[in-house]
Amino acid sequence: MKQTKRAINGIFAFLMITFLFVQCKDQATKEAGEANVINTTDAEHLPLAYVEVDSLLTHFEFYNRLASNYEDKVSKHNSSLNTGYQKLQNEVINFQQKAQNNAFLSQERMLQEQNRIQRMKDDLDKQATQVEQELALDNQLIQQQFSDSLILGMKEFNTPQKYHMIFAKSGNSILYADPQYNITGQVVEFLNKRFKAE
Repeated sequence: MKQTKRAINGIFAFLMITFLFVQCKDQATKEAGEANVINTTDAEHLPLAYVEVDSLLTHFEFYNRLASNYEDKVSKHNSSLNTGYQKLQNEVINFQQKAQNNAFLSQERMLQEQNRIQRMKDDLDKQATQVEQELALDNQLIQQQFSDSLILGMKEFNTPQKYHMIFAKSGNSILYADPQYNITGQVVEFLNKRFKAE
């Protein structure tokens, strides 16, 4: 789960930067024809803002639902596989005890049992690989759903355009930011209302 959150944090930061780039490009195109220059001494504050990624992920209900569903699925698959591998381990121990005690009626019967256990192991390994692939696809789908929801939500949040740029603050990606530019609470509230409405 930590790897999933790290991956989603990285994707979120990338998406925010991409979103900001597109917003800046659109704004630059609009301003090219108008030749307006923002005078920071005249403005109360710059038309910039930032969102704290960790806080957003903690409080964004849509993300939490996706992450919870994913964790449940991982747990279910792990439980199933662990049960299978435990059964396999018991079969191996039982086989070894029978082999040591010469409990098999013939060498052929012992080989049949050994082959059965090997097939059981191969089937479990194949199932584990399929589960891993399925979970990787689910993780990609979650990231895509989260990304789509976030991009659409941020466009709606910034309509009409209040900010020229909205940064993603994750760890030390922004070394200092005045708290007046922190719109995390407003974004979380907006996105959660939007999610509930859907």
